[in-house]
Amino acid sequence: MKFDSIKSRLVLMTLVCVIGMGVLVVSQHYFTQRLIGLHQQRDVLLRMGQDLLQMRRHEKDFLLRHETVYFDKFLQQTYVFQGRLTSIVPLFDEYRLPVADVESLSSSMEAYSSTFREVVSLQERIGLTQNNGLRARITELENILNEGQLAQSPLSNELLSRIQLATRNYQISQDGTYAKQMNTLSERLASEFGDTALLQGTLAQYREALLQLVDATITYGVTHNEGLRGEFRQSAHNVETQLKAVDAALQPVIEQQEAQVRIYSLSIAALTSVVLILVLIKSFATFHRAFVNFLTFFYRCKRQYQMIDTRKLGFAELKSLAELANEMVESKRDIEARLATVEAELANKKAS
Repeated sequence: MKFDSIKSRLVLMTLVCVIGMGVLVVSQHYFTQRLIGLHQQRDVLLRMGQDLLQMRRHEKDFLLRHETVYFDKFLQQTYVFQGRLTSIVPLFDEYRLPVADVESLSSSMEAYSSTFREVVSLQERIGLTQNNGLRARITELENILNEGQLAQSPLSNELLSRIQLATRNYQISQDGTYAKQMNTLSERLASEFGDTALLQGTLAQYREALLQLVDATITYGVTHNEGLRGEFRQSAHNVETQLKAVDAALQPVIEQQEAQVRIYSLSIAALTSVVLILVLIKSFATFHRAFVNFLTFFYRCKRQYQMIDTRKLGFAELKSLAELANEMVESKRDIEARLATVEAELANKKAS
């Protein structure tokens, strides 16, 4: 198709505008959807951070109150966290991001939750309250000893009271000094007053329960940074660090997509503008050349039979006008020729 008419040029400019706007709209929609998906995943990461904060809150509530309801809430929040973590894996595959970061985060979360399970299990063994676990067992054995033969001896009664006091102090402060007192005094009590087999067995059980309490407490962690408590606290810090690493890996992708949106939008707009400008310049030049030819034609037609060269006009509509003008010139020349012939004949008749 030759764009050699004004109508075709207008159609061409319209097509350029429509195609340019269409491509711009399609590209904007495509990149907008990708950005929406990326920001949704970013929102998932933010919610995962909130989930982690909730887990830390439930963790501290359990350590403070020793109620298993907080452990159940912790587990529920863990499942939510893992589900959200699984949902962002396809995004990392799509953009070829390091999936190892997600896998490390998942492993750290597993380590965190499993270590906290061990903490809860060990606390249940020690005793969530005074009425269960080793604490209840120690209280039960102390009651048996207080009601038995030891109650009849002031010295044994004093030793038992000192052991009980050291035990209570150790449960409150987890100070190793009280653990040594418990060990020394219980050993002395067993050696000095374990006369009968029944009493000796009870004292052995009592001493064994005290040693188990000390071992469990040490394993549990005397301070927040020791034992299992220190391990799961470190695991929680690892989860926080790796969650930030995953977020940091996603941020450049969002920035890259935003930059691509700007580049593609500007490129499409610039290309469309350039094509339109070129078409307009060419059309203007063609029209200007044709207009000059028409002016020259009418100017010369006053003195001579000037024909318009239709090849220099460009537009088909102007070529049609030029052909009509050329026909007018031919008709004028024919009429003037016939008029000259008639005038010559009349002049000859008058002369004769």
